[in-house]
Amino acid sequence: MTESPSLARPEADPEELALSWDSCVSRTLVHRNAVAEVLLTDARALPDGRYLLAAQWPRSYATSGSGSGSGERHDPMLAAETIRQVGLYICQRFLGAPSTSRPVIRSVGFQLDNSAEPVVGYGATDVLCRAEVHDVRHVDDVPWPVALNVRIQFSAAGREFGSAFGRVRVLSEEEYEMVRGPIAAADPIRDNVHARPSPIEVSVPSPGDVMLVRAPSGTLLVAPADLRHPRFFDHPSDHVPGMVLLEAARQAACLAGASPGRLNGCHMQALRFTEWNAPVHVACAPAEDGWAFQITQNGDTTASGTLSFATKG
Repeated sequence: MTESPSLARPEADPEELALSWDSCVSRTLVHRNAVAEVLLTDARALPDGRYLLAAQWPRSYATSGSGSGSGERHDPMLAAETIRQVGLYICQRFLGAPSTSRPVIRSVGFQLDNSAEPVVGYGATDVLCRAEVHDVRHVDDVPWPVALNVRIQFSAAGREFGSAFGRVRVLSEEEYEMVRGPIAAADPIRDNVHARPSPIEVSVPSPGDVMLVRAPSGTLLVAPADLRHPRFFDHPSDHVPGMVLLEAARQAACLAGASPGRLNGCHMQALRFTEWNAPVHVACAPAEDGWAFQITQNGDTTASGTLSFATKG
């Protein structure tokens, strides 16, 4: 019996032979409740702080809507979610961080070659991630790293198409509780007062995907329309998730006049936790080679970064 063409990988990278795409890794190691939200399927440690990881990018994953080629390519935010999961997984699976630890993403970013990205076909796309850990920080009496950088290269069917990076801070359960304090008990509040942009204005598929509202002054506030969104709120969070902030920044760029083309790069640095108990402002403006955004709360910057969009074509 011959193999179905839809299952064959004639151009597969030889390194893929050491990995499996048959089932996902433990959901707890990537901080997901739903198995369907787990992108990683396998991983292998290599010498010198390098790793091979297998990921599947589902065609059903969609946080952004219209844009150049969006019907043929995966949602670019999959790159950000992949590096998030890779960082959490490596810390706990290979570097000894206990299951009770609280890895926190301090920065995240990616760059995609839109001309080389895999075309969405039947089912999911098998993505090979070559990861490298560097700038590892240790402290006395703690057997695992307390901070590290992760850099990965994406390829599919033997063709490289992008990269991503992130920095992870690993807190113990006690450290996390001390840092968060009683403020962590604050619940998200749905904003039904301010005007909300339409899905078309922020290039998302449905009203539930909108992350912003407009204050009477014209400023933009981060206020997710759906606080049970399957992508952004897979589990309860005692702070505004970084992926929510990144998507809110992308939507703010759309409202500020960014090209309707696909997002092909970003870099976000989280300076502190963004809380649920006070208004969260987001501003976006043109910058060199893209758009710069800033997220503030109570007058302080909690996160900032840059976005770049692919030109139409």
